[in-house]
Amino acid sequence: MKNILSILLAIVCLTANGQNIKKGYRFLEKDPPDFEKALDVFKKDLAGNPGNVAANFGVALVYADDRSPVFNIIDAWQYIESMQGKEDQLSQEDIEILSEYFMNTEVRKTSRPVKKKMAIAMEAIEARLIKFIREENNLEAVYEVLDRYPDFRHYDNVIHIRNQFEYRKYEKLNTRAAYDEFITKFPDAAQVPKAVKNINRLAFQEVKSQNSVEGYSDYIRRYPQSEYLQTAIKLRNAAAYARAKQVNTLNAYEDFIADYPDALEISEAKTRQRELLYEQAKRIKSLEAFNQFIDKYPDGQYFVDIFNLKASELGTLFLRENSLTNPAIMWARGFDNNARLESGGVVCEMPSGDYILACNTQLDEQSFSDAWIIKIGQDGKMAWNKIIGQAFADSVTHVLIDNSNDIIVLGYTYLTADSTSRMGWMFKLGSDGKKIWNKNLGKIEFTACAIDQQNRIYLGGYQERDSLGAFYAVTTFNTDAKMLGEKVYTGKGSINDIAISPNGDIFLCGSNWIMLMEPRRYIKWDHAIDTSLTATSCAFSPSGDVFLAGYNKKKIFYARYSADGKKIWLKDYVKADSTQVIKDILLSPENTMLTLEQTGSSAKIKLFSASGDVTGVKELFGNITLQSVIPAGSGSIMLATDRKTVEVPGGGGEMQKFTDGNLIVIRYSTINSM
Repeated sequence: MKNILSILLAIVCLTANGQNIKKGYRFLEKDPPDFEKALDVFKKDLAGNPGNVAANFGVALVYADDRSPVFNIIDAWQYIESMQGKEDQLSQEDIEILSEYFMNTEVRKTSRPVKKKMAIAMEAIEARLIKFIREENNLEAVYEVLDRYPDFRHYDNVIHIRNQFEYRKYEKLNTRAAYDEFITKFPDAAQVPKAVKNINRLAFQEVKSQNSVEGYSDYIRRYPQSEYLQTAIKLRNAAAYARAKQVNTLNAYEDFIADYPDALEISEAKTRQRELLYEQAKRIKSLEAFNQFIDKYPDGQYFVDIFNLKASELGTLFLRENSLTNPAIMWARGFDNNARLESGGVVCEMPSGDYILACNTQLDEQSFSDAWIIKIGQDGKMAWNKIIGQAFADSVTHVLIDNSNDIIVLGYTYLTADSTSRMGWMFKLGSDGKKIWNKNLGKIEFTACAIDQQNRIYLGGYQERDSLGAFYAVTTFNTDAKMLGEKVYTGKGSINDIAISPNGDIFLCGSNWIMLMEPRRYIKWDHAIDTSLTATSCAFSPSGDVFLAGYNKKKIFYARYSADGKKIWLKDYVKADSTQVIKDILLSPENTMLTLEQTGSSAKIKLFSASGDVTGVKELFGNITLQSVIPAGSGSIMLATDRKTVEVPGGGGEMQKFTDGNLIVIRYSTINSM
């Protein structure tokens, strides 16, 4: 009997609770809703039954509605959390009450289940909570949510909102200390980069007001990631340069350049330093002073001036030491690449009347050699010079000028330190000295070259054929170093020189074979010469005749052939010694021939008449190596190397001897007066 009474009492209580819940929702259904009475009903129910899902939901609706006089979206979420996941505990009566509530309050009627409608309502309350704490700018409310709802699924989002509000607070203070405190308190905040930037900005403003080298240096050290870093570096450099200018000594500028090598003021500092050293070099007027200046400042206009002063001094010394007093000498220049070792040499004339000199240069005899290219004017003054080289040894032997006035330099390069890695090498420079391209030509052996009016480059030399020996060979390239063709002839020997006539005929000067072919490269005539002779040099005369020069073990020979291949004369002379060779020949408009002859102990400039008779000989004694000669207007330019033995300290402190050479260029007013 007692159990039955208990059950009946529970049913009565549930019915009473249901009626109370229903009454609360009826208050919410009114227009306007009676939020306070509804809240009173729901809370009384929760006092006896805190887990009642419908009552918790009702309280949440009251607190979450911004029309409610007791609106408190933060408190609303407490009741949502109390009922989340417990929707299955709703009684049928609760579902019916909620269903009726939704039907009476929905603006747009739907047939969704009650639980789905409750879920949508809870999501709306959640969104309203997020919006509230984001838009109310109430930091206390944000902290309240974080404290009360640690399991809130948007907890991280609230953290972000907190950080944002906190940052605004510190941003209003706008001090380095404030931003430092923010970073310390909230190291993971998204605003930390902004705080860092502001710290950098404030620190930069402070150091900028001081405008000292030390201040900027300290800023650069402490704030390496600052967006003002580059500006601070520039201002530091400017301050350092201003200090150097105030001192205005060579050492002051030297220290500035060493300490701040990337400063924008480096160029101006070098210019001021150059000015000081330039004036000093001009006052002293010695090779030592010139070398000191060039060693420090190997570029710029002052370098060019000092280089040319030095070149003039070296040329004067050469003339004096070799007793060259010919009044036809217009000028002499000696070109020294800053105490490096020079060797070889070739000269050619540009259409502008300027000259290109090319030789090989190396730091010392243990170093790899590079090409040294110099452009000089008609007065012998250097306009520019360039060192061009690859990883290992390089050497240049020929220079050509194409129809665009570009400079094509040919020679050999080594791909490794091994001598078997030697390759043909060609590079092109503009008339201003800027490199256009640099290309390896592969395994090729050439001793002569020429360029025609169509910019075809002919390389003459030889090609090895297994054990059969070396055969005459000509390889043709365009001015982009692209091979156009190759011709290997049946004769054995090497093509040693190539000359191209004004009408485009091509003359090949071989070891003991000569040949003339037309521009289409059909042979017009060819001759075998004495097999004991080696033809080394050739040139076209204005009349179209061809002049040859060469030698064998005992003799030097010279010859002239007509344009149609008939031998006009061939004369030979006994060598002064076994080392005597022909280095170059030059023809005058009158068909006279000038030759450069070299022996181990001396050099000669020899002049021949049109009929082959020797009309003059100029002996040059001393360590002089004649290289080449070219026409220069009505006169001529001769290129030579002045050899000297110099001593330099070795690795162990002992002195080592090296053979140094200055490139010597002499211009004569007339060819015949050399």
